[in-house]
Amino acid sequence: MSALELAGILDTLSLPVFAADRRGRLIYVNQAACRVLDKPREAILGASESLFFPPSTGLEQHGSERVLSWNGREHVVWVLRDTLHKSIRTTAHTAGHVLDITALRDTELACALHQKRLEALVDNLPLLLHAHDEDGRIVFWNRECERVLGYSAQEVIGKADIFERFYPDPDYRETVRGWHQEPRDPKKREVVIQTKGGERRVIAWSLVRQSQPVTGWACWESGVDVTDRQATQSALAVAEQRADALFRHSPFGVHFYRLAENGELLLLAANPAAENILHRDHAKLVGQPLEEVFPELSAPELGKRMAETCATGAAWSLGEHGSREEQLAGPLELHCFQSEPGVCACMFLDHSEQRRLETRLRHQALHDPLTGIANRSLCVERIDTALQRVRRRPDYRYAVIFLDLDRFKLINDTLGHTAGDAVLVETALRLRASVRELDTVARMGGDEFVVVMEEFDSYKRPIQAIRRIREALQAPIQVHGQEITITASLGLALGQTEAESSEEVLRNANLAMHRAKSLGRNRVKSFTPSLLAQTLKVVRLENEMDRAIARGEFFLEFQPIIQLGVGQQLFGFEALARWRHPERGLIMPNEFIPIAEESGKVVELGYWALREGTRILNKWRMRYPHLNNAVLSVNLSPQQVPKLDFLPRVREILSETGLPARNLKLEVTESALMQSGPVVLNKLTELRDMGVTFSVDDFGTGYSSLAYLTRLPLDHLKIDLSFVRMLEAGPENLEIVRAIIQLATSLRMDVVAEGVETLSQQGILRDLGCEYFQGYLFARPLGEDKAEEFLRRFDQALGPVPSALSFANPENMP
Repeated sequence: MSALELAGILDTLSLPVFAADRRGRLIYVNQAACRVLDKPREAILGASESLFFPPSTGLEQHGSERVLSWNGREHVVWVLRDTLHKSIRTTAHTAGHVLDITALRDTELACALHQKRLEALVDNLPLLLHAHDEDGRIVFWNRECERVLGYSAQEVIGKADIFERFYPDPDYRETVRGWHQEPRDPKKREVVIQTKGGERRVIAWSLVRQSQPVTGWACWESGVDVTDRQATQSALAVAEQRADALFRHSPFGVHFYRLAENGELLLLAANPAAENILHRDHAKLVGQPLEEVFPELSAPELGKRMAETCATGAAWSLGEHGSREEQLAGPLELHCFQSEPGVCACMFLDHSEQRRLETRLRHQALHDPLTGIANRSLCVERIDTALQRVRRRPDYRYAVIFLDLDRFKLINDTLGHTAGDAVLVETALRLRASVRELDTVARMGGDEFVVVMEEFDSYKRPIQAIRRIREALQAPIQVHGQEITITASLGLALGQTEAESSEEVLRNANLAMHRAKSLGRNRVKSFTPSLLAQTLKVVRLENEMDRAIARGEFFLEFQPIIQLGVGQQLFGFEALARWRHPERGLIMPNEFIPIAEESGKVVELGYWALREGTRILNKWRMRYPHLNNAVLSVNLSPQQVPKLDFLPRVREILSETGLPARNLKLEVTESALMQSGPVVLNKLTELRDMGVTFSVDDFGTGYSSLAYLTRLPLDHLKIDLSFVRMLEAGPENLEIVRAIIQLATSLRMDVVAEGVETLSQQGILRDLGCEYFQGYLFARPLGEDKAEEFLRRFDQALGPVPSALSFANPENMP
């Protein structure tokens, strides 16, 4: 037999099996061990066996009982372990298996507790009870005997002379002794006993020889002190009332059966609880056999055991779990014992309602209360199952679809959460109808859903399911008389991609979904390893950004803005942030700015750029008089302006660096301005009143509103470089640029053309009325030192520079 076949056989065992090497590290565990430890095999193998199984004591060859803590609960286990013979030993040095006997020990403890309670009950009964051995010596003496007769158990049990003290008269003593040794007459006998204090008490004894004697016990006697018969009768009445109350009000159903001569079990009596549990009128069933009274117990195995109890007194119990007969008795818990010779009592409790409650609680624990579909816990469980099947079956296929509703927050904010809940419920119904019955549809929380698909023949099936889902979501949803149309962004993670855990699978699908959403929503994106690598790269940059600011890894480059009139004049510079990463080198803004905006770090980065740029420009102004009116353009993030401290921080920076407000120009994107509310516009207006100027960056690439632009405090429009580059491509592009310049002129704004790279572009823009230029034709973005060298060429005392190229050098050219 091969090792693989042996491992397969061991995996079918219900007992945990393990093997360890000489260093005590686990090199094999079967599936049963993984289940009891609630860990995958990969998390166990290679670990020290003492983390999961008890260390060897040298006694395990014959078995030893140990206590282990598994999953936060103590287990009593029986460990058998042995050192492998050299002939079969490979890397394994020892092997063993574990038998969990926690339930057995719990049962033994319960039985012991029951025995203690029974002894306490017998010991404290208001009846005199004692037992004799075959020689007539007392072997049991309860407290009632001590109380009535005055002798303690130590003074009586096993004492040969106790009868002489009980019965001083020899003849009378021999008569009583004969009754004890031969209790053939079952009737009660009243016996006069002398107490320890010398008082004579009349005790009515009942002698019974046991049908199945306890070792060392021949018979037992129950007695009543009838010296005061009325008191005794009252005590008996109370005892009977208690027994009757226990019988009638017990939550256990109770049946009494008599074993007939033909072997049938006939019903003698039943309590009210039995009628409530079984829903039968037992008054009509008295005297009927077990098969008609209680067909649930009519299986041959159970009937045979009950008959044995009637005959021999062998008591037994049948719990709700863990035995073959349980299936025959359904959800009933049974306790059977002999109440008198030939008669047994059967106590039973129905756990059907408890099982229904457990089922309901499990459903609630694993399902979303709003939509009724699976929740995150059940979804993770199903993915874990799929991963386990993939490891066992190479041909097994699964897929996970992660779905997020687009702009769902808008529905809650405008129509209310009741409408939002209705949309979620309808979405769940449509998802459920779009996939197969065996597929799992789960709500992860909020407006996120997951579909787990399993057991399909081709990876085309998830694509087809996504197509059905998107078609199902297209239909409008009726909510409170209104039609709501929803879309969703979907991420797909196929089982072809290796994953170690359900969380990793969900992460992959979630990354794909977010990628789909970032591409414009209402899209589908599949997970790829490159997507994960890119995401990890983004996360790493985001985590390193705060440290980069503190360590001075960010720096500014300055690109000149040239004003062309009679000659060429330096209008100012645009400050551009750069990141000199210690490992990756230079990182450009198009890579780190989107990360900074998404994480919110763009706010502090923006203030850093503003402080650093204004400091440098003011230093240049002090050195070069012709830069007195030079303007510094700094990009303003839409996230900065709504902050409460925006205005105070801008004022603080200007005051700290000494740059006049008139020398600062803040550039804001067109789309950010269009989304701004009154509060933002008021702040921009207040800065405008201080002397700060504003420019619309990348004008023409967003959605413009002429009426809205007239209310904004703007001084410049910046033509996006994409329009500049297409100037010579066709007349329609030229007309677009002409329209932008005419619009700016009508709104009394100057126009800055960025991305100017050729003299031809410069000439066309000048003919159209553009006066301000920025681009490689004049200079690339320059570091602080090279930018200062560049600005020296514009000393107004030397007169205007005749040509844009006359001061350009190769490093400034593209």
